[in-house]
Amino acid sequence: MKQHFFLPLLTYPDMTSEFMIANAVALAHHMQATLTVCAVEITIPDVSNALSSLIIDAAKMARDAEALSRKRASMLIQKARDQAKATSVDLRIREIKTGEPFVAETLAEASRAYDLVLLESAGISRPIVEAVLFASGRPLILYPAAPFGGRMDHVAIAWDGSRAAARAAHDASPFLERASKIWLLSVTDEKPFGHETGDHLVENLLKSGVTAETARAHAGSTPIGETLQAKAFELRADLLVMGGFGHSRLREFVLGGATEAVLANITLPVLLSH
Repeated sequence: MKQHFFLPLLTYPDMTSEFMIANAVALAHHMQATLTVCAVEITIPDVSNALSSLIIDAAKMARDAEALSRKRASMLIQKARDQAKATSVDLRIREIKTGEPFVAETLAEASRAYDLVLLESAGISRPIVEAVLFASGRPLILYPAAPFGGRMDHVAIAWDGSRAAARAAHDASPFLERASKIWLLSVTDEKPFGHETGDHLVENLLKSGVTAETARAHAGSTPIGETLQAKAFELRADLLVMGGFGHSRLREFVLGGATEAVLANITLPVLLSH
């Protein structure tokens, strides 16, 4: 079945980079997937009052911000159209208007209609990454703000035997089916777990016709997320697959160590699934 990818285009206060559009188009081309780009136009309510208007023109500032958001949305959509046309990618266009404080919640809901969400790791999008990861019910690929080719030939799966790791491996199936090499990557000194389930997973992958093997890494004092990425880079992986750990309390996410490290400092495309 054809895959459907979703790329939110952020417009305010910062905007999605051209790198991210190129990465999304290249991935959709490689996977022969449709790509829906969704420009997010923000609206800002008029909260001006008599006192504030003497100091700053709040209403004008709101209008200027909305105009900038609309201008950026139009520009980003056109860039996506041009790149998709050049590579014959099936492109769909959506536009969403929402209040600036509700962007993350709105995109988490919109993401539920697609197979995979593509996001950039720019600092301003951190709340959106967390909302999509934990509230959309869909996996996402998080990209560094840099150009990457669309091919995902070599895939590393972060494996600790947990439910989240198994869920992530399953959600990465479209990439595993196309991969020429798969590693089941474990950090040996993170926490004790049995390797038997991972060995059976490798066995099943081999029976499915792909080349798969286990790999080990030692973290020491290095954060787990950094260790996983460093080992994946050493293995020349194009994609790191890992489960996203988090708990919601008073609507604030307390992230697991590996997830936190990846969101804070990402060095290669990472498929996250919760």
